[in-house]
Amino acid sequence: MSREELIRSFGPEVADTVVQPIDVPLLTTREGWDREASRRLVPPSLADCAPKGTRVGPRDPRMMYHGEMLPVATPALRRGLLDARRQLRKNRFRAVGRSTDMVLDGDRGCGKTTLLVQIGRGFQGLIEQDQGADPNRIPVVFITVPPDRDSNQHWSLPFAEFLGLSHTLHPDSRSRRPADMTQPVAHVMNRARTRLVLVDGINRIQDSEIRAAFDYFESLQESTNVTFIYCGTGAREIVHEARYGKRRMTLPGAVKGDSYFSDLPVMWAGVIPYGDDWHGVVQAFDEDLRLYDHEPGSLLGLSRYLHKRTGGYISSLNDLICIAAQEAIENADKDTDEAITKELLNDIRIGRGDSR
Repeated sequence: MSREELIRSFGPEVADTVVQPIDVPLLTTREGWDREASRRLVPPSLADCAPKGTRVGPRDPRMMYHGEMLPVATPALRRGLLDARRQLRKNRFRAVGRSTDMVLDGDRGCGKTTLLVQIGRGFQGLIEQDQGADPNRIPVVFITVPPDRDSNQHWSLPFAEFLGLSHTLHPDSRSRRPADMTQPVAHVMNRARTRLVLVDGINRIQDSEIRAAFDYFESLQESTNVTFIYCGTGAREIVHEARYGKRRMTLPGAVKGDSYFSDLPVMWAGVIPYGDDWHGVVQAFDEDLRLYDHEPGSLLGLSRYLHKRTGGYISSLNDLICIAAQEAIENADKDTDEAITKELLNDIRIGRGDSR
């Protein structure tokens, strides 16, 4: 997968290039998701930016860009997109039986949500490129685990919110009690030809809630024939317990005692060890910087230092580089280089035991 494939816009009816929006889109709404799925991520050109040393505000294009920067093709991202594309391609034309779901697991800070969003962007782009633009189609639904989860009513609400459905009874009364929106949700998803549901934060489900939650997901799946991708730290164990209880599964005909832990494909986002993969990630950040005095390759020269600072966690590396780049822009003047230096990095705290 090339960098161009990772950051391109998806779909044939996409507006002109969009850099970071001033108002960050809320992915758990259809409008916000479509904005994220359709935008092309492009670094600002230095030729179009304020000259070096110019005092800039928080909405300066480079300040906004370096608040997030471009997604980097980590080993987990590269492998996860490949696995998801293969499974979704197969599921898309499955007529008999339930679609095969997927699980996205890994430690905090290893890029699980980034991978989840990229899978959704790619799948929505595939549908739009294949079938053309259709404002009535909703290929992907993105939800997070709701705070209240003790009934089907509560589980239906994040779906209703995404789809823009009113979910209160007696709107003129003071109580404005929420309604169980399962049937309207299933109806709209079928009419809109929804094929993929992304569930983030699955780790927030308590042990006592697992069975009821996944009974709801499976019931909705039977009504809509969608594929679910469950994302969160410990997701593999959570999904396994939901499907089989605490029993480990023994393969038919296997040697006694042999078992497997998940009958669903598991995508794993982990810490990046120091080596070629790490160097490749740092090199991508190096190439994406938009600083007037940045020397190409200088960030790569700090590769070992950056790994020691971040422990190989992509989120910590992103925080460190983004903060340093914004600081370099804000504090640059005619006598100060606008670049990321080890001295500057040493002055930034990012967590992961980094409590100097």
